[in-house]
Amino acid sequence: MSNDRVLILVSRAIAVIQGITALLEISYLPERLMWFYHSRPRNTLEGPQFLDVYHSTGIGMLCFRIAALLALTYVFWQCGPRVRAFLLPGERNEISPENRHEIQSL
Repeated sequence: MSNDRVLILVSRAIAVIQGITALLEISYLPERLMWFYHSRPRNTLEGPQFLDVYHSTGIGMLCFRIAALLALTYVFWQCGPRVRAFLLPGERNEISPENRHEIQSL
């Protein structure tokens, strides 16, 4: 197995792990939304409460974490030159013409 194939395999394995982690984080979203909905005060004259800000910040951070994990999944699945430089820091990051066709077919 050539270095390019091993690199793509490792990169896609990392992408799958990141994707599964994103799916696990998505599973917490309904809980957080229900928590936010049920903790809101019934009287709207009270103004913003500490728990409202706390819950909305938690939901925002969870959504940001999910988006970041999905972005990392996409980047590692594509296995571009930056990922190649990240996974093989000491090696030259040029693709030979023979291997370019193999990489594009994956």
